[in-house]
Amino acid sequence: MPLPMIALAAAAASFACEGPTHHDGDNLRCANVPGAMRLQGIDAPEMPGACRPGRRCVDGDPFAARDQLRRLTRGKTLRCTQEDTDNYGRAIVNCTAGQVNISCAMIASGHAVPRYAPLDCADQMLEPQAVQRRPPQTAAVPDGVPARLPERVIVPPDTPAPALLVIHGPGLTLLLVLCLALINAVTWAMFAMDKRRAVAGRSRERISEASLLGWAAVGGSPAAWHAMHRLRHKSSKDSFKQSLVLITGVHGGIVLGGLYWWLMG
Repeated sequence: MPLPMIALAAAAASFACEGPTHHDGDNLRCANVPGAMRLQGIDAPEMPGACRPGRRCVDGDPFAARDQLRRLTRGKTLRCTQEDTDNYGRAIVNCTAGQVNISCAMIASGHAVPRYAPLDCADQMLEPQAVQRRPPQTAAVPDGVPARLPERVIVPPDTPAPALLVIHGPGLTLLLVLCLALINAVTWAMFAMDKRRAVAGRSRERISEASLLGWAAVGGSPAAWHAMHRLRHKSSKDSFKQSLVLITGVHGGIVLGGLYWWLMG
């Protein structure tokens, strides 16, 4: 193919990506181009639940990888070239922000690994912030000289926070599920206890409706509905049911909002 035709074909495959958004550390969506795209030559950690059984997925923090990709592209118009199409119909693209190659910058930052396609980053310009900083070197103390503790502890910028202080990803999901399970168990037990006292005529020991609705409001609405119909308790009181419907509607909105945020990245 003549050189002018090759140049025209390359120009046709190149496009501007405006307002890029990301679900994880190796994909993007453009506000002006339909469909999801995958960055060429890299693989980043998968979001919780996205690693299919039998697949060799990259180790690391998927949320940190996504945030790093966001930082590299935030407020910028990318120049992308479609190189191929993957098995899911997504365009495989090679993108740059100015003179910074996004795939190479993700590898240099340690948030992605080279995979699936050759990627030459030797001549690519990287942002200074994309290169991992080395921790400061400490001078050796000669023998016989007592070590002196520093007055201030200087933590390198890239030092990870202690695992016990930062819970994210699968750990946060598991903690949330356990908390909701405990809240629903307590809510169901409160309904059962109040039903037993009502049947026994122990009106002074009854649990107030405010307490029952309070447990439902903090996450126990599924157990409240189940107990109300299973135990036939408060099921005929319209004011109680209306309050529970309102609480459930708020919970549904929170769940839908969380799913939208997670899917759109």
